[in-house]
Amino acid sequence: MSLPDSPSFKAKLVGKRVVVKVSLFSRAFSGTVAATDETGLCFLSDDMVTALREITGSAMAKMDAPNVYLPFSTLEWIVFSEPRTSAASA
Repeated sequence: MSLPDSPSFKAKLVGKRVVVKVSLFSRAFSGTVAATDETGLCFLSDDMVTALREITGSAMAKMDAPNVYLPFSTLEWIVFSEPRTSAASA
């Protein structure tokens, strides 16, 4: 997936509730973007962590609160919401 290269676009994702689809899974996950950098985002999603625990077996057993980093290149799509402007809602 190609996201706009603008650092301000990526910074706008921080703190937003989003839905992402990555190639590793056949389903999408909702969560919150905790941080971004030039190559990806830190994604907070209990559902994704649970799914990762299922496929990694004992590899994640001793991780109490794993963080998920998703490179932008692995995203098939991302959905987020922008506030409506008064002109758009009229």
